[in-house]
Amino acid sequence: MRKRWVLLLSGGVAFLFGIGFFQPVTAGDLHIFVGAGLRQPVDQMVKAFEDQTGHRVFIDYGGSGQLLARIEAAGRGDLFVPGALFYIEKLEKAGKIRSFRPIVQHTPVVGVNVNQAQRITTFDDLAKPGIRLAMGDPKAMAFGRTAMAICERSGMRDAILKNVTVYGATVKQLAMYVSQGAVDAAIIGRADAFQNRETIVILPIPPDYFQAEIIAAAVLRSATDPELAGQLADHLNSESGVAVFQRYGFLPLDK
Repeated sequence: MRKRWVLLLSGGVAFLFGIGFFQPVTAGDLHIFVGAGLRQPVDQMVKAFEDQTGHRVFIDYGGSGQLLARIEAAGRGDLFVPGALFYIEKLEKAGKIRSFRPIVQHTPVVGVNVNQAQRITTFDDLAKPGIRLAMGDPKAMAFGRTAMAICERSGMRDAILKNVTVYGATVKQLAMYVSQGAVDAAIIGRADAFQNRETIVILPIPPDYFQAEIIAAAVLRSATDPELAGQLADHLNSESGVAVFQRYGFLPLDK
């Protein structure tokens, strides 16, 4: 069975299991950067791509802001799939994107620990004194930026931020804090709450407070084989690819 290599980012430090961090990607291989919250569907889609094409794909998971910094500093890589289009647009302005394909929506919700569901029943309850919240680091991850914008638009920014007890680097961290009861609630992705629905209750956020983020796959200018990278982007963007994302709780793009 072919081994798949995954790079994990945590706190700005990268760890590679199975090979050295600077293991070169050989001809016919792809190195892609993917937001941590997209791991389950991307893992599944990449395995199918490897099986179909025979090409290996090395995946670097992390907070989208962290990955953006890595791409800018290293100047290499083939594909970028962050948790928000914002990060692709930043690279596009810098001339580092060849093309991109929108895939699905990344919709924010309030994820509430199941044991706190009677205390927190609406978004406004996040501002109640004594509520323990986790928040995404806006410098490190897509949903950190999204959560801050939501708090601003709600008019309760200061009251909500007073309840924040921990900041996370990835949406998976936030979901774990809520699921395990380390905090009472957090603004997280609908997909992450859906995947932990036995321990996390989903509360909607008023639609006036946010615009759903768009997940897209972008072929980088540094791609060693742009055509192959484009094939993987098309694979993620395909009807079957979108269906995989939907099975993990992501919503399709508005028509």
